[in-house]
Amino acid sequence: MTGADARARPPGSLAGGVLAGVALILLAMLLSSVVFSVVRADRYIREAAVHRGHSALDLLATLHVQSMLNRRSLGDDDGATRAFDATLAAYSHDTRDVRVWMAMSPQTLYWQSRRGAGTMELPQDRLDHSAIAARRDLVEVVGTSVRLVRPVILGEGIAADRRCVACHTAGPGAARKGQVIGLYSAQVSMVADRARWRAAFLREVIWLVCVALAALLALALWLRRALLRPLRRVERLALRMAHGHIDRPIEGLHTSHEFGRIGSALEQFRQALVQKRALAEYNAFLATHDALTGLPNRAAFAERLRQLLVEAGSARARAEPLPATLCVMIDLVRFKAINDRHGREAGDAVLCTLARALRQALLPGEHVARLHGDEFAACRLVAGPAEIEEFLARLRRALATPLHDGDMVIGTGGSIGYALAPEDGACVDELMGNADLAMRRAKADPHVPHARYDSRMDEPSRTRVALLDDLAQALTRGEIQVHYQAQHDTMTGAVVGYEALARWTHPQRGAISPAVFIPLAEETGLIDAIGAFVLREACQLAAREPQPVRVAVNVSAVQLCDPRFDRLVHQILVDTGLSPARLELELTETALITHRDRALHAMRRLKALGVQIAVDDFGVGYSSLEAINLFPIDKIKIDRSFVTTYDVEPKGRMLLKAIITIGESLQVPILAEGVETPAQLAFLRSVGCTQVQGFLLDHPRRREHLPLDEERDGDGVAEVA
Repeated sequence: MTGADARARPPGSLAGGVLAGVALILLAMLLSSVVFSVVRADRYIREAAVHRGHSALDLLATLHVQSMLNRRSLGDDDGATRAFDATLAAYSHDTRDVRVWMAMSPQTLYWQSRRGAGTMELPQDRLDHSAIAARRDLVEVVGTSVRLVRPVILGEGIAADRRCVACHTAGPGAARKGQVIGLYSAQVSMVADRARWRAAFLREVIWLVCVALAALLALALWLRRALLRPLRRVERLALRMAHGHIDRPIEGLHTSHEFGRIGSALEQFRQALVQKRALAEYNAFLATHDALTGLPNRAAFAERLRQLLVEAGSARARAEPLPATLCVMIDLVRFKAINDRHGREAGDAVLCTLARALRQALLPGEHVARLHGDEFAACRLVAGPAEIEEFLARLRRALATPLHDGDMVIGTGGSIGYALAPEDGACVDELMGNADLAMRRAKADPHVPHARYDSRMDEPSRTRVALLDDLAQALTRGEIQVHYQAQHDTMTGAVVGYEALARWTHPQRGAISPAVFIPLAEETGLIDAIGAFVLREACQLAAREPQPVRVAVNVSAVQLCDPRFDRLVHQILVDTGLSPARLELELTETALITHRDRALHAMRRLKALGVQIAVDDFGVGYSSLEAINLFPIDKIKIDRSFVTTYDVEPKGRMLLKAIITIGESLQVPILAEGVETPAQLAFLRSVGCTQVQGFLLDHPRRREHLPLDEERDGDGVAEVA
């Protein structure tokens, strides 16, 4: 039988198994008892046969000795001899299972023949001859009979009488004392004894079988009442719970024995299933709903929108008046200001209030969801522009619902963008993405109540979203690399440092300008990973060089406001082995003034590490002089706009001279960026600028293209730009 057949065999009954086991046990006990009884009875019957044989031999010997002692002559017709023969015949007739005889030894047979006697009693079988030769008693079991032989030795035992000795030692061929003169032999049959035992044993076995059958029947009845009925009850209860009916408590099992404990265990199991079901329902709710507002989440909204697309397709196939699927994206306005001014608790309360208002504004067939943060979405089937306008109007009224917190009233609104299927998208992702692009366009113009997706107008937003997605993977794919541009001494032209510029080479779009992807990185938080990558690369570059090289890394406002930034700088310095005095961090003056308190605190921690601080793009901010006065500045970098327009704008020339004069007064080095013509370089020399950087002197290059093994004076500089 194969494994599949064995698995397909239906399971047997537990009661049948118990009964079969008990029956097997009883059968084993009965068989062992039979075997034991047979062995024991055979031994007892054999011993009894041996005992009867010995008794027969004793009787034979006694009768023979008495007849021999009482005979008057040695003839065979003596009266004592005839009485002896008659007694033996009667004994053999009465005891048919015992046969006795006598046999003479060869010596006695020779003695008898010499005397001319007619009685010649020969040995009858091998055992008779063996007993004469062995001169001892022999007992042998042959088949269903027991053979016993007792030799008669002249002068010993029953042949010790002097008359017997005198008789057998007289005449020719006479025997001597100690010789075997004959034997007594008996054969006892055990057939009758065994037959009688078998009959009695069969009666006992039949009685035991009847008792065992009665016990099995009683056991079956007891199992049916005490085991099978409770087990069937347990089975029904388990099947009921397996089918999901777990609300009714477990009842009907006795509590006075093991099934009571099983019932208690089943009840605990049922309660655990109820709790697990409640937890599963709660988890399923959380998986498809927003935990704060209770509205469906993005996954649930996408599934519902997919169902509406299917319904709309079926309706259009039947030419019914519901051909389009409307997808609406909503972004709350002023929500960040509410969080900053009133706290996150007030922001959560606003979200819950708007969620209730949106839910109450819905009609059958309409759906609303919270995607994330302050973004909501809605969808429904529409038949024309009128239904679209009516639905959007209801959403705007719900979004205008204010939150009343004591005497304070917090109001908000929303930017609404929508898309229609199949015109603006045929699948869920495309429809939601296009509606989101329309919402972003509506958010850019507060005077527009809502906007529909327009492929021409929303393409820049689509490109920006695609760049955001690609930027998240650009660093791990090795698309962002570091290029280095040399910085020179204005008077001698010697290289005083290097500035490392982060460059992104997109696999499809080619080179992406830092002016494009750096703001995207700051917006999404990716600037932390990109800045750490450039910082580590620059420090490793400087640490590997035999000459003491100073590197500077441009730090964005997002990085500077991170309280863990100073620990990151310290860890990179430890990992690369670079001295803190050789690291220069460049900060824009706009970032310093916008986040003045946090920037000042962060700069103090960085200065405590021994790191140098430089102000980048100096002159284009709103409070440049305040930045120099407030913050610990080690270098000033003049923005390229002053260098490229000094000969066009007379004021620009004067401002450039003023900045250089301020640096000289404060004993702070000045570096001018964007030097591209000899005239610009000559002017910077004339006004006393100490360091310059630009395409006139060097273009950004990869690390392997830098002449870092050449002798040079000064330091190197790296920047994320």
